[in-house]
Amino acid sequence: MSIVEKAIRKLRMATLKWQKPSAPPALDANSIETPPDTEHADEGLVLSGACSVCGAAARFTGFTDNPRESGRCSNCQSFNRQRQMAFTIREQCGLPQRGGWHFPPDFTIYNTETTGALHLQLAELPNYVCSEYFGDEYKSGEMVDGRRHEDLQALSFADNLLDLVMTSDVMEHMPEPYAAHAEIFRVLKPGGRHIFTVPYSPLLAEDQVRAKIVDGEIIYLEEKAFHGDPVRPDEGVLVWTIFGLNMLDRLRSIGFEASEWDLDEPAYGIVGPGALTFEARKPLAA
Repeated sequence: MSIVEKAIRKLRMATLKWQKPSAPPALDANSIETPPDTEHADEGLVLSGACSVCGAAARFTGFTDNPRESGRCSNCQSFNRQRQMAFTIREQCGLPQRGGWHFPPDFTIYNTETTGALHLQLAELPNYVCSEYFGDEYKSGEMVDGRRHEDLQALSFADNLLDLVMTSDVMEHMPEPYAAHAEIFRVLKPGGRHIFTVPYSPLLAEDQVRAKIVDGEIIYLEEKAFHGDPVRPDEGVLVWTIFGLNMLDRLRSIGFEASEWDLDEPAYGIVGPGALTFEARKPLAA
């Protein structure tokens, strides 16, 4: 069976698995709950367990047909994709899935967003830096209305500075995502990690480039698509790339040790097809 055939089979199995039964069977307290009454039954899928973002016992409700972007934590209001990021970070950094965030004193984190449940949990850590992208008119490292501006394709950080870089559905929003990956490789310490999510399809052997810049102009190769953006809530942000199977190979060509995590952790509010996170680790010998 070829790699593409295996990917198609995996995607079909994940899609079949994502069901919202009208009367789910009773399981243990860290799995799918049987709704105790009619009011709760109207909520659809209900999970209980612990939230990897806030580290507390929680219920997860409000799942939609897009489970990746839904299913809110009863405490911190994190949704599924944010918990996927948090779960992978905790797992790869050797932290327990429950409780607060406790890194070594000199551990340096860079997050490419300044809002959201995970940002709020990490914001008080001593070596935490966060940023947004405000436009080409600014230089990386500038402050814009109290928030740091960074262009991932040309970061302001020194070489070998950071232990962890976090990007959640960010890399698709720039014309040269692998230039950004190369910059992240530069600023990570040896042994440092980039943990991220992106729109990814195992049905694509190659990345789908939806738009590119030619002679200073944007050329659209596919129908325009935009994602929501807290910096530009009225217009959103353009999707330049949907990533495919070749992404990990391209990361390895930069020098990373690259891996994919296909998560299914209902006890932590993580369910549904597309629960994929990625790690690109800079080798210790780099």
